[in-house]
Amino acid sequence: MRLDPADPAFSRDPYPYYAGIRDQGPAARVELANGTHAWLVTAYEHVRAVLADPRFSNVPPQRAGRPKPDSPAERARACLARHMLNTDAPDHTRLRRLTATAFAPPRVNALRPRIARLADGLVAELAGRLATGETADLVDGFAFPLPILVISEVLGIPEADRDDLREWTYRVGSPADALPQGAVDEAWVRLHAYLTSLIAEKRRAPGEDVFSTLVHGPSEDGLDDGELLAMAFLLLFAGYETTMNLLASASLRLLTHPGELAAARQNPHTHWAAVVEESLRYDSPLEGATWRCATESVNLGAGVVVPAGDPVLVVLAAANRDPARFPAPDEFRPTRYLPAADGRRAASHVAFGHGPHFCVGSRLARLEATISLPLLFGALPGLRLAVDPAEVPYRPGLLVRGPRRLPVTTQAS
Repeated sequence: MRLDPADPAFSRDPYPYYAGIRDQGPAARVELANGTHAWLVTAYEHVRAVLADPRFSNVPPQRAGRPKPDSPAERARACLARHMLNTDAPDHTRLRRLTATAFAPPRVNALRPRIARLADGLVAELAGRLATGETADLVDGFAFPLPILVISEVLGIPEADRDDLREWTYRVGSPADALPQGAVDEAWVRLHAYLTSLIAEKRRAPGEDVFSTLVHGPSEDGLDDGELLAMAFLLLFAGYETTMNLLASASLRLLTHPGELAAARQNPHTHWAAVVEESLRYDSPLEGATWRCATESVNLGAGVVVPAGDPVLVVLAAANRDPARFPAPDEFRPTRYLPAADGRRAASHVAFGHGPHFCVGSRLARLEATISLPLLFGALPGLRLAVDPAEVPYRPGLLVRGPRRLPVTTQAS
């Protein structure tokens, strides 16, 4: 089977393709649009197994994409790609330990009042534009600015830089085939230059932010210059991309499932958290985990053997739609995550990964969503989609997934 992540039809609804792959067994070897091949893992059980198996290295495999000649863009990409998602233990253990305290529960929970104030301000601006009768983009007006404002404060990034950073990170997270020639290379070069200057500024004038802490951290087991740049890129990219896609996807589902929206409004103390969890499962904001490479021949069962050296892509979005794990997986049902009377927990999803590379920012993403979504739909009871849901464009690629634009309007309720 051939896979083209730049195909708009695939981006809009990749789940039938993944279901076909899942039916083939623990993993399936597919041809990518660039002519290379990779193993896709799509079933929940096998996704968790591979993510926890040290025989699948996170160091990027050489055959996961087209070989590229040396260039400023390629050197910038290689430098920024040295982050902890692309490492194994013991390097990964050291890098994760240096950042975990930044997203520890007390520090994240302390952001609650600030997140609420930022969300209130954005919703008020959005309401003002909609009150004039114009159409607004819920991604540009809500889903993007909230997490970029939050992560900018956490990391000490000036607010004036957020639009450029969004554009550059959008490009590097998309297939080159889906963008104008040279757009991805330009983004890598600009990101590298920006983060280099930002870190230099933190050296001159440190603040209370995470970047300053990393720059001025202890030299023992600390970050070298290349690791510092890569960590800056990872925290920026992961710090808002996941939450942006979560907010946009959850909003789209609620706008197309009025019964679920009504239930959340009527039972806010339990239903909003359930909406967030179901949105994470149903519309996984991270479509796939980072590329892995088999360090030895691995037998996954059912006659499937991944040869040593082959690239492997673990598809989180597919695992979260696995019927062996989730009843009626293609239905948006927040009630599956409501507290059960008998105390049993709902089936856990893998939207934030599993194993050693489980997302350190998962608590922050959940907090932003559970605070901001009730504020949005509470302030705008007449919010409606301005286009047919089938016309909503999606991000291309296999890494992140969410609506690119979400046109909305209001009507009297």
